Amino acid sequence: MADPEALGFEHMGLDPRLLQAVADLGWSRPTLIQEKAIPLALEGKDLLARARTGSGKTAAYAIPVLQLLLHRKATGPAVEQAVRGLVLVPTKELARQARSMILQLAAYCARDIRVADVSAAEDSASQRSVLMEKPDIVVGTPSRILNHLQQDNLVLRDSLELLVLDEADLLFSFGFEEELKSLLCHLPRIYQAFLMSATFNEDVQALKELVLHNPVTLKLQESQLPGPDQLRQFQVVCQTEEDKFLLLYALLKLSLIRGKSLLFVNTLERSYRLRLFLEQFSIPTCVLNGELPLCSRCHIISQFNQGFYDCVIATDAEVLGAPVKGKRRGRGSKGDRASDPEAGVARGIDFHYVSTVLNFDLPPTPEAYIHRAGRTARANNPGMVLTFVLPTEQSHLGTIEELLSGGPCGIVQKRGQGAAWRECECCFCAETLVCHECQVSRVAMGEESGYVGRF
Repeated sequence: MADPEALGFEHMGLDPRLLQAVADLGWSRPTLIQEKAIPLALEGKDLLARARTGSGKTAAYAIPVLQLLLHRKATGPAVEQAVRGLVLVPTKELARQARSMILQLAAYCARDIRVADVSAAEDSASQRSVLMEKPDIVVGTPSRILNHLQQDNLVLRDSLELLVLDEADLLFSFGFEEELKSLLCHLPRIYQAFLMSATFNEDVQALKELVLHNPVTLKLQESQLPGPDQLRQFQVVCQTEEDKFLLLYALLKLSLIRGKSLLFVNTLERSYRLRLFLEQFSIPTCVLNGELPLCSRCHIISQFNQGFYDCVIATDAEVLGAPVKGKRRGRGSKGDRASDPEAGVARGIDFHYVSTVLNFDLPPTPEAYIHRAGRTARANNPGMVLTFVLPTEQSHLGTIEELLSGGPCGIVQKRGQGAAWRECECCFCAETLVCHECQVSRVAMGEESGYVGRF
């Protein structure tokens, strides 16, 4: 039931054209981050906001940026057209998505607001001509923005008013520290800034000191993941690596996992090995990682969203090799060769209606778990996260569980011959999956239900 005291979009003093665009998107009420961030941003405050993946962070900064620019054009003195808003994101895919969301919100004021994405390195010539027209908002990765600033294709020192750092906790870990520091030298002394992040870490604190001026910090009292009524989370203890492959085969072949699925592994080599394994059993999959060119990655995501594939094997940039702060990753080992440092899968990429995220390899950090899990159970859609764990990884799993739950948590666990399915009492739903005597079944509140099959 909606909170009667919650602030609606219609009470935020937004331009009617923005309200119409919001209505077209089907948003009846703002999310928590939108409800808190938009009014503060419209008051001219710098913001440091943490909200979980899929909570509407993009609109939380896009709406006030558009409102402030529209208000300036409607009430301020006539000034020369210039770039007044800059949105920095860690990956090319996120840049495309940010621009797409801004354009949707600006659908009824397209004549007044122009948006450009300059994240693709292969489009430098066309980007130069676009920037010569001085769009109101420019979206891009720090390296591409800095490149245009150094070539004088983009001049911000006298015009920039609004700066956004989206997915701020990834910008340094993706190797953009030096670019960001150099980029800030090209900006005016005074501007309004928003830092949006799924987590608060040392990198975010460093960015806060570099970019923000007396910010308001929004650390919303919400779970970092959706609740158990929307997102079910399970861990499967597999005795060996071979068990993981066998169990995945059984789950997919017997249709125990239904709908669209994302399978996460920790290296490129693992992704191709897993694909070859599944292809032996006529289980169609495709591989998505930073080794592929941008157009190929976007094509795969588009095909997945259109239903050509039900299963994508993905790596995320955080686990392609530990990034060195301030340095860009280049060609590495076999499992990390030619990966694009501005390409990421784990966070922000707009996969549509993912029913299951399966961590074939245990995420290396709680943040990686959160970002992977954030690909499912978006908006009000249900989802499930299933994580395969080896006995040697159980201590690391316990650390992730404790950090996600805010303290030590009890485990509901049932063991059989082979894998054991388990879940956390304090933050997961009251269901237990069991793998016992070569059967895969589902136990719900003590009563067996669903499909039971043999592998």
